[in-house]
Amino acid sequence: MTNDALAVEQIHQNSLRLLQELGMAFHSGDALAVLRSGGVRVEGDRAYFTPGQVMRAVDTAVKDFTVRARNPRYDVRMNTEELYVTPGYGSPYVCEADGTLRTAVMEDFLKLAVIVQESDVFSINGGILAQPGDIDPAIAAETMVYATLCRSNKALFSVCDGKSQAENILELLRIVFGGMLPPEPVSFHLISTLSPLAIGGNALDTIGVFAPAGQCMVLAPGPMAGGTGPISPAGNVSLANAEILAANVFTQLLAPGTPVVYGFAATVSDLRDMKVSNACPGFVVESKYGALMAKKYGFACRSGGGMSDAGGLTAQAGTETAMSLFESFSQKANLVMHATGSLNSFNAVSLEKFVMDTETIDRMRFYFRDLDVDEDALAFDVIRDVVEDGESFILHEHTLEHCRQDQWISQVSLHGPAKGEPNAELYASIRRRIDKLLASYHRPPMDEGVRSALDRKMRTLGLAEAFIAQI
Repeated sequence: MTNDALAVEQIHQNSLRLLQELGMAFHSGDALAVLRSGGVRVEGDRAYFTPGQVMRAVDTAVKDFTVRARNPRYDVRMNTEELYVTPGYGSPYVCEADGTLRTAVMEDFLKLAVIVQESDVFSINGGILAQPGDIDPAIAAETMVYATLCRSNKALFSVCDGKSQAENILELLRIVFGGMLPPEPVSFHLISTLSPLAIGGNALDTIGVFAPAGQCMVLAPGPMAGGTGPISPAGNVSLANAEILAANVFTQLLAPGTPVVYGFAATVSDLRDMKVSNACPGFVVESKYGALMAKKYGFACRSGGGMSDAGGLTAQAGTETAMSLFESFSQKANLVMHATGSLNSFNAVSLEKFVMDTETIDRMRFYFRDLDVDEDALAFDVIRDVVEDGESFILHEHTLEHCRQDQWISQVSLHGPAKGEPNAELYASIRRRIDKLLASYHRPPMDEGVRSALDRKMRTLGLAEAFIAQI
């Protein structure tokens, strides 16, 4: 047995022990009733799970499924092999090119939604692209989903808050899909736990609304090693794994056959200042073992991302993001969240880094693709032509035929000596790319009746006419 296989088995057994001996707190009377009726031992607000209960729920969950998009071209197949990236999620601030932070607004969210729609590295749009500070927090979740639905026809990453918000979002989805949802899921929903070994009422209410409707649950604990989880990587991974398994038991008892993504999000703390550090090697190690745990159970997994603790688009940001994304690709993460734009340990999004990260993802895709080794690719005849006949590879028709697929071509990165200050030239190239993406955007078609129904729903929630017009 390899070291990784041994570690995975020991973490699995440790997680089962945690759930059997320590249990997990469920801060919802309704959730505790579901667990109790399913045969789970409940004492106070804690539920205690046997290994059999845990593994039956793993077997019950749907693990290979398709999330339908408004445009079938962007349907997303979740399994243990495919890899999809999603943009940054949850940042309340925008980081400007000079490192200045400002509160994000709806205009930032809309620009990011457009860039995601126009970029071919994404099949998924949405989530909290940037938390808009100019929107009433009471309807911010619905507004972000509404804006994404109006601006994009890619698969939807939803925004979770509480029960009423979930019910409103479900109504928006029904409007877009003709009044009745298809049998397959049409949205991803991020379900966060409260480490150590607890889950809150809002998260449980969100499961309670969307799981019976057949939507995808991304079960995502985020214990911080040394903060809200043990400092040791194996202990922190065990804790996160236990929380996913417990949340899945509840989900499957409530709605058997709910599609689930193993949304592992464990990270580490910098004990010098107790801030989260989601880009250091410790985070990448934990991400790797989270991916391995998901594969053990057969779940599609969320892992890694384009993480950075840096305060701007710097050499540090590039190094950290590349290392994190390399883990995502090498471990075949199936849902790579926070893949673009993330700075300041989740707290800020940078449009410049957002576009730079899409190019880094493109580099990863080029590196990890299968190598063609057919007769044409091996190019024996081409080499013979050049050697025997004095031809040039540059002018050979084989080069003309293959140059756009066998050579990686940058959209942003520069090649050759700088004519001025190198970073200034790179930023200018990034800005040109941003401007090109925004200028090329054409709003995806939407039936006028559907758009009117979405607008009416948002008016009933109190969204101002100015924002409806802007969106």
